[in-house]
Amino acid sequence: MKRIIVMIVAFFAAAVILTGCREEDNVSELMKTGDAAYESGDYQAAAEAYTRIIELDKATDEIFNNRGMCYLNMDNTVGAIADFSKALDLEPESDVYLNNRGLAYFRQKDYQSAISDFSAALKGKENNAVYYANRGDCFLALGMYQDAIGDYTEALKRNNSLVSAIGNRATCYFNLQDFESAISDYTAAIAKDPENALLYWNRGEAYRMLADGQKALNDYEQYAKLGEGLTADFYLKRAELHVDLEQYPEALKDYESAIQLSPDQTILYEGRANIHFLMGNYNEAISDYNRFLKNAEKTDKKAYAVAVGNRGFCYFSMEDYDNALSDINECLDNDPEYAWAYYIRGQIYQQLERYDEAKADYDKANELLDKEK
Repeated sequence: MKRIIVMIVAFFAAAVILTGCREEDNVSELMKTGDAAYESGDYQAAAEAYTRIIELDKATDEIFNNRGMCYLNMDNTVGAIADFSKALDLEPESDVYLNNRGLAYFRQKDYQSAISDFSAALKGKENNAVYYANRGDCFLALGMYQDAIGDYTEALKRNNSLVSAIGNRATCYFNLQDFESAISDYTAAIAKDPENALLYWNRGEAYRMLADGQKALNDYEQYAKLGEGLTADFYLKRAELHVDLEQYPEALKDYESAIQLSPDQTILYEGRANIHFLMGNYNEAISDYNRFLKNAEKTDKKAYAVAVGNRGFCYFSMEDYDNALSDINECLDNDPEYAWAYYIRGQIYQQLERYDEAKADYDKANELLDKEK
């Protein structure tokens, strides 16, 4: 009987030892599996491997951080913050875990919490350029542009190859209407990352604000070469530049591309109508004004007045004085202070030999123009 008990005890003890060995081996394998999956971008598989280690009660601060990074890459910011916080419970002074949790807060748009974590990460790690850049991103998101510029500048002192920091500092300057500084930074960023389409777009916008239409257009062209999936908004912006440079055929092509991409956007028809108007294509302009005005709301009376007034001028240019007069009257109903409309109506009355009414409108146009001086 004793022999049986001994055998049973011995078997049990062996089982414990063998299980212990398998568990340690299992943790090592799971760690390798998780790390490999993470490196390959399979964050779900990596998270599952790390979770299994945690379930085996073998979790370390590193494991919680690793799983947190998986969750962050899967946009599960709640899970990420929970894991980074557990990692910090085990290793409270880790600047890495603080930075990672700050990134998760940033994704949640909880910028104040993110700033707190990035600031804590910087204590004793003031040479870490990335932490400054990350905190700068929070200040940028909050519209605290001077603070953001300060952090981006500190980041670039430590690592001048951070393209995102240069580009984001440029955006801060742009929002502060310091377009020259914005252009300088965008140019520096482009020198380091010449395939980044967005940098050309942003610099083009800055040139546009300085009324340097040709340089803006050059940057838009470069954006078009590098960008993917050009939008109606892009073609609209480029069309407006072509108009500023009096390149009307090119502007017309851009409006047509924009309309092809977004045919329900009625404002585009007004834009194309204006190009036809400037080119003297009055029938085409009237057709586009008709489409725009049919769907336009009259809440912005001045904008509506301009469109209907332009259509009236098209009719006037085609010597259709009845339709021209009707449109100009409607124009002035919506904007009774529109000097140009009085002048055009004066010309219509003159063609209709209604000279007293023509003189009254010319006088009114001159009166309004004198007020603007």
